[in-house]
Amino acid sequence: MSEFTGNLGMETGLMADGTCEMQLVVDERHLSTAERVHGGVFFTMLDTAMGRAVISVLPEGQGCATVEAKINYFRPVQRGRLLARATVVSKTRRTAYAEASLLDEEDRLVARATGTFFLTESLRQGDRERV
Repeated sequence: MSEFTGNLGMETGLMADGTCEMQLVVDERHLSTAERVHGGVFFTMLDTAMGRAVISVLPEGQGCATVEAKINYFRPVQRGRLLARATVVSKTRRTAYAEASLLDEEDRLVARATGTFFLTESLRQGDRERV
C-alpha cells in the first residue's frame, strides 16, 4: 500500500482477477468543513480501487496510470465504513477501462466512477515513458 492511501486509512481487501475492494473507516481527517466526507476522499477510493483492479490483470511488474475518470456522487456520508468495489470491464494492449461503486455501511450507493487507464511496462514510470 502506498503511503498516501495508508495515511488516509484505506485498506485493500480482495485484489484479483480484475476486481478490487477497498475499505475505509471515516474519521475527522476525512471530513470537509460541511462535516461530511470530502468528495476527494470518495474519488481517491474509487480511482485507487479501479487502478488496483487493472493491476490485478497485468503481468507482474507492470502498472497503469489514470488517463480519464468520471465520478457521480449520490449521497453524503458523515460516519461509518465505506467500501469501494471495482471491476475491469475491458482491457486492450495499451489501455483498460474499469468501473467502481462506493457503498456505505448500510450497503447504499454513495458514488460511482468509471475510468480509463494507460498500461505501462513498469509499476513506476520514468519521464520518458510518459511522453
